[in-house]
Amino acid sequence: MKQVMARAWEIAKGAVAKFGGKVREYLAGALRQAWAEAKTVRTPFRLRNDKKGKRTWLAQITGTHPTYKLARTFIETDETDWLGNKYFELENGYYQYDNSKERGYVKVENGTWKDVSYQEVLSVFA
Repeated sequence: MKQVMARAWEIAKGAVAKFGGKVREYLAGALRQAWAEAKTVRTPFRLRNDKKGKRTWLAQITGTHPTYKLARTFIETDETDWLGNKYFELENGYYQYDNSKERGYVKVENGTWKDVSYQEVLSVFA
């Protein structure tokens, strides 16, 4: 509850900076937005470090791309441990990951994730 109120104040202050006015004018809408963010189901996902110094990444698949077949939005890590493993909090959708040892696709749905094939991802977005 405290995090929701703090987030609502952040949103309202951002609206004041962008549009002007007073914080309390934006607070009701900011609370609705903060509650919507809090209710979103997020799934934890760990991507192991490859130990070779190669770049490890995770991207949400957002649609199709004329050159690369899949349009992706790269996601910043939420946390990295001392071994270099990256931790993410994912929403429902399809994701592609790479840590140079393995590359694959993941489907996140209702708090769980499972590996899926490239063909399945293409069939969803084609």
